[in-house]
Amino acid sequence: MKQPIWTPSEQYIKSSVLYDFQQFVEQRYNRCFLDYASFHQWSIERQDSFWEAILLYFKISYEGAYEPVLKWQHTDIDFIEARWFEGISLSYAAHIFRGKKGIYPAIKYTDEAGNYLEITWDELREKVSSIQQFLSEKGVKKGDRVVGILNNTIETVSIFLASNSLGAIWSCCSPDFGDRSITERFIQIDPKVLFIELDYQYNGKTFSKRETLAYIKNNIPSIGTIITVYKDDWQAIFRNYPSRDLHFLNVPFSHPIWILYSSGTTGKPKAITHRTGGNLLEHYKALAIHQNVKKGENFLWYSTTGWMMWNYALSSLLCEATLCLFNGAIHYDGHRAFWEFVKRANVHHLGGGAAYFSAIHNLKVENYEPKVVGSTGSPLPVATFENLQEKFPGTHIISLSGGTDVCSAFLSGCTYLPVYAGEIQCRTLGSDIVAVNDQGEEVANEVGELIIRKPMPSMPLYFWNDKGNERYRESYFSERKGVWSHGDWISIMDHGGIVMYGRSDATLNRGGIRIGTAEIYNVVNDLDGVRDSLVIATDNEKGESKMLLFIQLDLGNESEIIIPLIKSELAKQYSARHVPDLFYAVKDIPYTLSGKRLEIPIKKIFSGYPIEKAVSKDVMRNPECLDEYVQIYLHSS
Repeated sequence: MKQPIWTPSEQYIKSSVLYDFQQFVEQRYNRCFLDYASFHQWSIERQDSFWEAILLYFKISYEGAYEPVLKWQHTDIDFIEARWFEGISLSYAAHIFRGKKGIYPAIKYTDEAGNYLEITWDELREKVSSIQQFLSEKGVKKGDRVVGILNNTIETVSIFLASNSLGAIWSCCSPDFGDRSITERFIQIDPKVLFIELDYQYNGKTFSKRETLAYIKNNIPSIGTIITVYKDDWQAIFRNYPSRDLHFLNVPFSHPIWILYSSGTTGKPKAITHRTGGNLLEHYKALAIHQNVKKGENFLWYSTTGWMMWNYALSSLLCEATLCLFNGAIHYDGHRAFWEFVKRANVHHLGGGAAYFSAIHNLKVENYEPKVVGSTGSPLPVATFENLQEKFPGTHIISLSGGTDVCSAFLSGCTYLPVYAGEIQCRTLGSDIVAVNDQGEEVANEVGELIIRKPMPSMPLYFWNDKGNERYRESYFSERKGVWSHGDWISIMDHGGIVMYGRSDATLNRGGIRIGTAEIYNVVNDLDGVRDSLVIATDNEKGESKMLLFIQLDLGNESEIIIPLIKSELAKQYSARHVPDLFYAVKDIPYTLSGKRLEIPIKKIFSGYPIEKAVSKDVMRNPECLDEYVQIYLHSS
């Protein structure tokens, strides 16, 4: 029988936010829940009461009145037509600053050079006030779009909070995005103001965005004001607009808060627009209840501003935690700069991409143990679960899954439950998630597609400029009518844990048997000598399918030795169907800027697509590696 790698103590359970919230719900709604499963069942059966409980428990401040919590625009139950808390207005930024003042640190910051800085709540308030006044003078008002090409810094947080306080809609790209990639995103939303860093450092090198600025000036005419952060025009804001009291504009619950973008690896990025109240409630739930973030703790999630985890991490401030920002390459200087900051900042909640944690099995971390380690971006392999638990024996390891689509995680952690290696602990409260087979039947203990049967307030308000919600409906509702199809293969275990098997559009089909790519990576990437891998399945005109495995080896290792080992381990741990037909040793594995393997674009290249139609290089972390895959395809065809 499978044994957990971590089990919560009674003290951990009873001191958790989840436990306190459950007591609140039981008292207010005259209920009694015997375990997490019964609490979760109530949260999806009584959606109105559950989301109202979130509103009340976290003492959300608002104007107006709502009745009911959820209603439908038309008689048909349509996720896109769901209307939440109509009649009330509120401010996200106001909740960030609520009750916060004095010399307590709001943000702890460092960069690759080790420039450490703590900014107090009073200092953050003053900085945001000056930017708020500047934006007001430039005519920024409710509904205007303010955009940034910025790194993960205190300045970026301040600009966002100032914009949000005025009811403006925020959107940001990381500076490592290419010119075309940035323009494809921002041109859709007609921004009024742009903040940009002209020079920045990453992995010890300095990069310039001057050509990017010229490109944007020529291609996005709506931008009327441009501020180059750290330069004279930026400094002038603080000279010309001395701090005064902040004011916050309350906006309707469903007013847009920010616009995020789909990866855009093979087409025009979707401008996913999120509602203010929906993300406010969802982030309180996700961070406080499911990740157990509390007042006075330090929260760090390694991210760039182009990944939704930046927005997610920002909301740790709602929980009265201190936000910790690392600006630079996480692996810089042999990982030393990052981990020295983690220790100096005394990070209680440490988050990052699963790919990073899988790459540091041999990294020794001494004199540090966080309360929680969070991982997302891709499934966390069994071996990495075990490695992290070995590094941090008392730490609660939380694997999350959700996405840009909801700007949160709907599979996450639970302070009541044990952690099993390779599993996400639970479906979050308010998330009506099941796995279904090809016939649409709910299945347990077997692989099915993840669907969501009821709407949640963090689902997109709409896609910007999506007439008739056509792209919105195509993205989530074209496969199965009346439910949200997320595109992941999962298995929900009897005890409530969830195993992720990868994206359904990248699923490997072997003789009618579906194989999740995560199963391959769990075995292959755990072998000594293998640094990384990527697997795809191709089909020809005869209906024949072949599985191709690309492996990146550590220096000094030979594919002739590694490949037989891969074959035997896959057959032994899973089945003969899991053994690939063809193996290729490559120099690098292609990834997006947010750390996702590019399985679908590589599959398209091996299906004969021209490279420019298979993938947009602007969203790639390492586009130079694609040439090797093209050459392999040409020589094999």
